[in-house]
Amino acid sequence: MDWGDIMKKGDRVEVDFISESATDYSGKRFHGYGVLDRVEDGRVMGRLNDGTPFSCLEADVKVIQEVDLRKEFEPFFTKQPFFNSLKYQHGDRLFDFDEGIGYRNLTVQVGYVCFCKDDREFVLND
Repeated sequence: MDWGDIMKKGDRVEVDFISESATDYSGKRFHGYGVLDRVEDGRVMGRLNDGTPFSCLEADVKVIQEVDLRKEFEPFFTKQPFFNSLKYQHGDRLFDFDEGIGYRNLTVQVGYVCFCKDDREFVLND
């Protein structure tokens, strides 16, 4: 099977490899989630969620099905004590979302990233 037929630009991937390049990244372990920017000749290039670029063999990445947690996150976010202030400042654009980028509002995006990683400080009682 040709892996190039399966992996494509824009795919969300889990990455786990140690770089063996002649760059500052040589010997660094790349582990985490990211997105592919290019797939060719058995290699993939992309960037981790934190923006760190990577290039490795296709065998070093696994395509993942990304779960969209926005339907759970937005009601959680609206129950936070700071929500009304943000809603007043940003209005109906507070939850504007772009595929591939995330929420346009940085405060909301940071909250979403933490929510997706289960970094919730507390659980609200409904």
